[in-house]
Amino acid sequence: MTSPDIPPRFDVTHWPLRVEEYLRKTENPLHRAMLKNYYRHLLLELSGYWDQIIVPELTIEQPAYRVSDHGTVAVLNGKEAVEEFYRETYEARVNVMGARTMNMCVEDFGVTTEAYWAHVVPGQYLIDQGHVADADPDAHYLMNYNIFQVFAYTTDAKLIGERIYADAASYSYEKLAPEDVVTPEQARAALAPLLERATLD
Repeated sequence: MTSPDIPPRFDVTHWPLRVEEYLRKTENPLHRAMLKNYYRHLLLELSGYWDQIIVPELTIEQPAYRVSDHGTVAVLNGKEAVEEFYRETYEARVNVMGARTMNMCVEDFGVTTEAYWAHVVPGQYLIDQGHVADADPDAHYLMNYNIFQVFAYTTDAKLIGERIYADAASYSYEKLAPEDVVTPEQARAALAPLLERATLD
């Protein structure tokens, strides 16, 4: 699905389009159903539709998440806690993210990925979180790191939960030129055709 080559510029459509390619090559009905769920979920998250992710059509009633970030792990149990996680990500304007390169596999238990990941984040966010004390508060940065993700699904392809483990020693930060910044609004517009396809399929 991917090569080890990392695109020089972040493109918010790169990861979703690679998932589309993987889905087209997948024939097992259960695996296809899980990948369709995964694909729609990621598009909703990147587009900022946080309140449309933890819904009965896509997710069990009480999902369970473990999400690591800079060496700490947040344990989130239940719809309210997981929705709060997505809401806070959207409100902090750090929902623009994706794999710059990724290995993916799907089996009967769910979807597993290993990726070189990137977040587009405001400089002020990095300062507030204590990640980069001397970040330019008026700039945007690409926060890169290695990540391992496991998405578990039921036998009818509903999301049970996520286990997201980031390599705490791998974080790096690239200050973006203004023309390379992808805002949440730009991401939503760029992903709209893909989300429409995912919703209709």
